[in-house]
Amino acid sequence: MHNELKLRYRNALPDKPRWVETRDLLAWSDSSCIGDDCRNFVVWSGEDDLGAIVGEPAPTAIHAAAKACEELLAFPEHIHYARKHLQHFDAELVTLFKAPTGSIPEPGHPCRVLTRGEVVALSHLQSELRDELADVEAEGQEILAALDGDLPVSFAYVASETETLWDISIDTVVTHRRRGFASAAVLSMMQIMAQRSQTAVWGAVQSNTASQNLARKLGFIEVDQLWVLNRKISTILPRN
Repeated sequence: MHNELKLRYRNALPDKPRWVETRDLLAWSDSSCIGDDCRNFVVWSGEDDLGAIVGEPAPTAIHAAAKACEELLAFPEHIHYARKHLQHFDAELVTLFKAPTGSIPEPGHPCRVLTRGEVVALSHLQSELRDELADVEAEGQEILAALDGDLPVSFAYVASETETLWDISIDTVVTHRRRGFASAAVLSMMQIMAQRSQTAVWGAVQSNTASQNLARKLGFIEVDQLWVLNRKISTILPRN
């Protein structure tokens, strides 16, 4: 019954860039969801530390998600309501970009998909990035790497996806930033996903001008906005 409810909520949201993460969360069998109807609900996954607040659901639903996650998405029409009930969270605007139509340029560096189990052997990565990629690999996701010689230095993967859209996650080793490796990884991943008839979506927080500039450089077009709310470090809540 719970999964049937999430499916109904998911089907009520159009397949547009602002809803990619929310619709993906609703598709997960292990995500939690509390709502009054398909216009007012909260969905979240404590395992992935992410949730989304749609409309103006009951404060108890928001607080349940906030207890399980440190990051929640909210949308412009109801951001004031979300912030009213999450005063222990900071909020930052996110600009959403969508990939341009037409052919995808060839990457400027060689790229390849990492093999299973390869992440743990990448000793040149900072532990935080290696752990993140290991989690992605454990979920069965492909990780596309741009190479400096034989060394994987920039990594792109599908953070969320719907029937026609996918959300880009990209990270590059510090020593190789601003050298075209991130662009190469993104373009190569876009080529793979285009074969599956899925278009890339790029979200960049307001403070990350480098990410916004890279999206624009690659021809992505600004299409929407949403908000991301992060728990303030000084007010970490206990979890069950």
